[in-house]
Amino acid sequence: MYKIRILEDNEYEVFNEFSKKLNPNTRNDYLSKLILFKDFLDDKELVYATKEDCSKFMDNIQDKYAKSTCEKIYSYLHSFYNFLKSQQYIDINPFRQVKKPTVTRMKTKDDVLSIQEINKLIDIIPKLNIRDRVIMVFLVTTGCLLNELVNLKWKDLMVDSDNHSYVRLGKGKKERIVKLHPYCFKLIEDYRNYSGLSEIILPNEQFVFTTQKSNSITDRNVRLIVKKSLDLAGLSQYSAKDFRHSFAAIALRLGADEEDIKKQLGWSDKYYAIRYKYVLNFVDSESIDYMINKDNMNINDK
Repeated sequence: MYKIRILEDNEYEVFNEFSKKLNPNTRNDYLSKLILFKDFLDDKELVYATKEDCSKFMDNIQDKYAKSTCEKIYSYLHSFYNFLKSQQYIDINPFRQVKKPTVTRMKTKDDVLSIQEINKLIDIIPKLNIRDRVIMVFLVTTGCLLNELVNLKWKDLMVDSDNHSYVRLGKGKKERIVKLHPYCFKLIEDYRNYSGLSEIILPNEQFVFTTQKSNSITDRNVRLIVKKSLDLAGLSQYSAKDFRHSFAAIALRLGADEEDIKKQLGWSDKYYAIRYKYVLNFVDSESIDYMINKDNMNINDK
């Protein structure tokens, strides 16, 4: 982990001024990127960085990091140097003259599981413990974000008068009610029974997913569960984020309305759907109802 002392005292004072309105996590993220650049500059102070320094730095990190990470590093440094210019520490932002790394938001075959691949994943579910089974099926059938799963509480689960089950996901403007697949809810009931909880789900503040040592689970825990499951299914080329992309692509391919998917996944704009136009034929074949009613989904046999 980087040490703050790599910055000069005056540089750290300027950074404090720049970051005073940032939340702690964002502030630390900015600081780590700034220190990475400072380390590359060696003995040169940040205010003396040139266009050539910035260009060489971006070339250097693109050999070491993913494109999305390089794009983020560039944006953070560009923002910091804009601040230096606005405060008249420098005359020109040197990053302004360097090409920004760009990452396409269009989804490809590498981002999306086909129905056949999802079926392979569902087939290995019985090999997992009950908690991990629930987590995998929940991710696949809701398209939720990892942090939404991690922060899920029992109060967020509900059942209507017709015995349909739902879950509340997201916060603020992205809060939404999502229909649960019947098999997913059955697993949740099995998980409660295994955990010694009552059959009736009480709307309390306790987290749904926990570990033996904690009353909650972490993103890292979930990623390890996902990796284990994908390895068992022979699908190690995928990761947790691909379940969300797969949900969107399959729902679109099966005829779901873009507005319905926007509501299901918490998109800010239904036109995010255009990112999946190149993979719709690959997935071959509204919401969770599309997955519930399709005979070619193994999960519907559960």
